[in-house]
Amino acid sequence: MASLRQIRRRMKAIESITEITKAMEMISAFRFKKAENRFTRVKSYFAEMEKLVANLAAASTDLKDPLFERREVKKKALVVMTGDKGLCGAYNTNLLRAAQIWLRENAAFEPALIPVAKVGYEFCRKRQLPTAGGWIEKAVADLALAQSVTGELQKLFLEKKYDSIELLYTAYRLGGTGRNKFEPFLGLGYLADSKKEEAEVDYIYEPDLNSVFVPLLTKYLEGKMYAALLESLTSEYSARMIAMKQATENGEEVLHNLKLLRNRTRQATITRELSEIVSGASVLV
Repeated sequence: MASLRQIRRRMKAIESITEITKAMEMISAFRFKKAENRFTRVKSYFAEMEKLVANLAAASTDLKDPLFERREVKKKALVVMTGDKGLCGAYNTNLLRAAQIWLRENAAFEPALIPVAKVGYEFCRKRQLPTAGGWIEKAVADLALAQSVTGELQKLFLEKKYDSIELLYTAYRLGGTGRNKFEPFLGLGYLADSKKEEAEVDYIYEPDLNSVFVPLLTKYLEGKMYAALLESLTSEYSARMIAMKQATENGEEVLHNLKLLRNRTRQATITRELSEIVSGASVLV
């Protein structure tokens, strides 16, 4: 049985860890609320933009833009949005496992990963996985990062280094664990296909289709990337908040059990000492 000194030492260590996890839970909750508010606003705006672009793409018969080029898929790339840090449960593990499965399933297409955030970046580097660039930090998840990532992905597609680019991130689910979400990004042929049967609006363009629609495509892609980054960040903070809450509860349970053990040990020590005193007194008599 552990001594009282050892038990008290363990209790002090658990108390310190519990204080840290509780503080991290509060910080994560604050950051989660801010990220959730940003994502909620962007989600509504982007949903309407995506609907507009999809309708325009489906209604246009003479659209000439390389982003809509339908080509034989020989090379694929996957943008993996992990977290910058750990301590968020299985958030990063699930994403990276899904990315590895995707690599195996698409082995015939010379697949490559494009990590966004430190955990994914270091994971690919240490395991020497095939990559096509990457970004080390995602913590800010602002429009500048979305524009930077979008610009590089457009360049990879237009230079025909990759024929298909997809996104992988954790979809946000209120009050629960997020799920891995794959979304097409480039080429944009999927937009026209998604609304082909519904497109009945006859649009009038001034001065012409390409002058109006083509500049909108870059804004659409940047908006899609920005929304994905924010959703990924919201899911990360939610996962960390839940993980730290569970860690705090587990620490409190361990501390409670140690208090019971301390009391039993102290009681056993007192009983033993009293027995020794009584035994010694009886010998003297």
